[in-house]
Amino acid sequence: MTVSNMKISDMAVYLKVELKKLLPNCSDLVIHGINSSVAVCYISGLIDSKVLSSSILGVITVMDEDEVNTELIRQTITICEIEREGNLEQVALKLLQGHVYIGVLDEYEGLLCNIAHFPTRAIAASENETVIFGPVLAFNESLGENIAVLRSYIKSPGLVVEPHIIGEKMETRIQLTYMSEYVDEQYIKYVKSKLEQIKTDGLLGNALLMQKLQNHPYALFPLMTLTERPDRTIQALMEGKIVIFMEGDSHVIIGPSSFIDFFLSVEDRYMSWGTGLFIRMLRFVGLMMSVFLTPIYVAALTFHYQMIPPALIVSLIETRSKVPFPPLLETLMLEMTMEFLREAGVRLPTKVGQTIGIVGGIVIGQAAVQAGFTSNILIMLVALAALGSFTTPNYLMSGSIRLIRYPMIIMAGLWGILGIVFVAMLIFIHLLRQTSLGRPYLFPLFPFRRKDLTVDMLLTPQSHYSYRGSPAQSSLNSSENDNASNRSSSKDPQSDSN
Repeated sequence: MTVSNMKISDMAVYLKVELKKLLPNCSDLVIHGINSSVAVCYISGLIDSKVLSSSILGVITVMDEDEVNTELIRQTITICEIEREGNLEQVALKLLQGHVYIGVLDEYEGLLCNIAHFPTRAIAASENETVIFGPVLAFNESLGENIAVLRSYIKSPGLVVEPHIIGEKMETRIQLTYMSEYVDEQYIKYVKSKLEQIKTDGLLGNALLMQKLQNHPYALFPLMTLTERPDRTIQALMEGKIVIFMEGDSHVIIGPSSFIDFFLSVEDRYMSWGTGLFIRMLRFVGLMMSVFLTPIYVAALTFHYQMIPPALIVSLIETRSKVPFPPLLETLMLEMTMEFLREAGVRLPTKVGQTIGIVGGIVIGQAAVQAGFTSNILIMLVALAALGSFTTPNYLMSGSIRLIRYPMIIMAGLWGILGIVFVAMLIFIHLLRQTSLGRPYLFPLFPFRRKDLTVDMLLTPQSHYSYRGSPAQSSLNSSENDNASNRSSSKDPQSDSN
């Protein structure tokens, strides 16, 4: 439908009739007739009312009705983003995005002015990711403000920001960002092809988009990272990764991400290399404790008493003498109790949740021991396993670690150490099969890349200020080249001797 040259006596009346046909349920549509020749249309709540009053209405009202036209209005109003549009269907879509439409009598095209102002919160400290060192700022739900924060740190022309639209109904705007001199072109092609394949009415957040971008929908572990911290986002860009911003979501997607990336924190680089390396190793020790501590307890008490030191057997027998349940059922009950406390602490308000977690753990643990439902040693092991999972700086990975602990406990109760090894091998095979934006999930452990492992994990004095092991080069291709060079060198003993 277009604004034709039909006889129209009042522009406001005409637009009210035609736009109501296109937006019949839009009760907040405002059509303001300045005079019989000019009408201004917008949706209240989606625009900046101050800009509307000062830059549009205040300018048009002083114009002579007989001389007003779209070109005069375009040259007079002080708004940067103005475009001509004669299709009323496109006008209706733009109104829903926060544009103002100015229609002039007897003119085929009107003017669309972008003065969108969506409700959003101010940029403040991160509430979900604890900040120890570095910038306290966190992204908010405004796409424009988030990109502005990013550009305030990276003032390089190499920062690429590509707009995309997702959702046939919601038409959610996203921004694909990367550093052109560092990123691998294969990652960009992969993400763009995935975005083109997404067919949906709309996505409410980046967490849903992340699941759409994953190549393995049944993966147990997160294949990409979510964060709302600008410093972590900038570090990812400098490492040659891709960052995706979404309108209406404060979290951004970072990919490709390896398994190791979920146990690294941006604060590690703010410390000395020795302290940062120690904390990173401590997180991996916490990972081992969280996964294997309680399954080994179940396996040892069920099948492998010879594993228990003789000095500890007496205390174990005394504490378990009043427990009527087998080690498998006892451990599962206590682990589920810990999960209930954890989930209750997350869902309740902050102050109440902290109280529930502390008081509930103490009261329930002491009551369970006195009632003979569990032993003191198991409570200590479950608490250590929970503390080990808390050392993981990523919430999605922490949830995956808690999940894989349960099948390992069950198999430990059925097959002992053999069951633990069996589940661990299944998990390792599962990790080997995963990819993140086409890159192996266990990179740089598989395929093994010593240089990238030094930069990503070990944090040596040489790699403390380095972000990239192989800038602007595919990890897969470079690993294949390394393997080929190793094979060629092994065939030439003289080169080795030299």
